[in-house]
Amino acid sequence: MLLVKKKGYVYQSLMIMSEKSPILTIKIVLTAIFIAVGVVLSSLNPFGYIILFGTKINPFAHLINVITAVLIGIAFSSLTALGIAIIRYTTYLGTIHAFHGGISGAVVVGIVAYIIWKKKPKYVEYAAFTEPIGTVFIGGTIGELLLPIYGSISLGGLLLYWWLFFWSSLVGCIIGFLILKILKRSGYSRETFFKPAQNLSKQ
Repeated sequence: MLLVKKKGYVYQSLMIMSEKSPILTIKIVLTAIFIAVGVVLSSLNPFGYIILFGTKINPFAHLINVITAVLIGIAFSSLTALGIAIIRYTTYLGTIHAFHGGISGAVVVGIVAYIIWKKKPKYVEYAAFTEPIGTVFIGGTIGELLLPIYGSISLGGLLLYWWLFFWSSLVGCIIGFLILKILKRSGYSRETFFKPAQNLSKQ
């Protein structure tokens, strides 16, 4: 009986939280979903790699960065990238580069999306194209500092990291941008998750 009461209390608490902050609950659920999707697309997808100019391209983590940063914001986008990196690294599906390569792009897109949303909200999807700034110049640089390609830190190794990270990021941000446009036409945009009062009433 006590257990039932405890379960009932927990359930009621969750329901109260959900009713008071429905949009927060949705963001948390979407974060979990995107982490799972990111792991599957990035590591378990047999078609997840594209060969371009002799480089193995894996754009899906960057695609997830773009979508989450624009739709649900920098905090949840960063958590999504961190979650994907932890799972990939601890299960040997990815390398240490999954951390700085993914999180840096999510942070940059999240910051730019926030700024555009405040100034020109109808163009917020274009923040997607700033993903390479974080991934290439921040993530790539950290990669060379952590694991120098040629054994010691060098300009050649840095440029190679930038080259490899650039193509993955570029393909990912373009696909992500197109998906954001499709979602917007379907009625799902950043406004859906940041102006809940008026949008939830329309559902």
